[in-house]
Amino acid sequence: MNPPSGLHSRYQFLKQNLANMAELTLEQVLMLSDALERSDFERAQALIQRDDLIDELEKENDNISQMAILEAVVTRREMGMEAFAPETVLKKDPLRFALSAIRITRNLERLCDNVVNAARAFLNGHVPADLFQTDESFRLILSRVITIVGMAVESLVEEKDRFFGSIRAVDEELDRRCKEIFNWLITEESINRAAFADIYRIVLSLERVGDLAVNVAEELVRLSTGQDIRHRDNLLNQQPTGDHRGE
Repeated sequence: MNPPSGLHSRYQFLKQNLANMAELTLEQVLMLSDALERSDFERAQALIQRDDLIDELEKENDNISQMAILEAVVTRREMGMEAFAPETVLKKDPLRFALSAIRITRNLERLCDNVVNAARAFLNGHVPADLFQTDESFRLILSRVITIVGMAVESLVEEKDRFFGSIRAVDEELDRRCKEIFNWLITEESINRAAFADIYRIVLSLERVGDLAVNVAEELVRLSTGQDIRHRDNLLNQQPTGDHRGE
C-alpha cells in the first residue's frame, strides 16, 4: 500500500499504520498467552507465521516516517513551528511525531520478535503441558505482560499518556516475578536441561516484552509532553551523596 502524498495526509496515514501495528502486537501477545496456557502448538505456529505482517508494517512505517521527516523539515517554517521554544509541547508537530514514530515502530517490532522467540521455545515441546495454566507464578507473568502491552497499545491508539505511572509499577512487578522464576529454575531438580532452557527463554522473552512496552509508553510521554523520562531512575540513583550545600 502506497501512502498518500502531502504532509497532512502522510501524517494521518502514519498514525493509522502505527495503530494497526500496535493492535497486531497486542493480538500476538494474546495468541502467545493462549498457546502457553492451552499447550496449543498450532496457535504458537500461527503467531510465528503472522510475524511477517509486523515486519512489513515496520518497513512501511520506517519509510513513511523518513519521507514525513523530509517533508516536515521543508514545511515546518510555513506552519510556524520554529517560533516555539524546544521545551514547548509540540504534540502536533509532524517532525516530532515522525521521529517518535520511528522509535515506536522499532520497539513494537522488537517486542513481536520476543513473542516469536517465546513461541519457538515453546514449540520445542519440552515445557510441561500445564505449567502456564496451573502454576500461579507463570499465570501471573502472562497476565502482567498482557496488561503492560495493553496499556501501551491503548495509550498509542487513544493518544493517552496517563497510563505511564501504573505501567511502570506493573513492569516492576513483572521483573520481580521473572527473577523469582529464574531463581526457582536454578534450584528445581525436577526440571530437565531441555525444559530448563526453554522455560528460561520464554520467561526472558516475556520480561523483555514488558520492557519494550514501557519503552513505547516512555516515547508517548515524550511526544505528548516534551519530557524525556527514559532512565529517570538511573539518573536519580547517580546523584552525588553527602552534604555539598556549602560548595
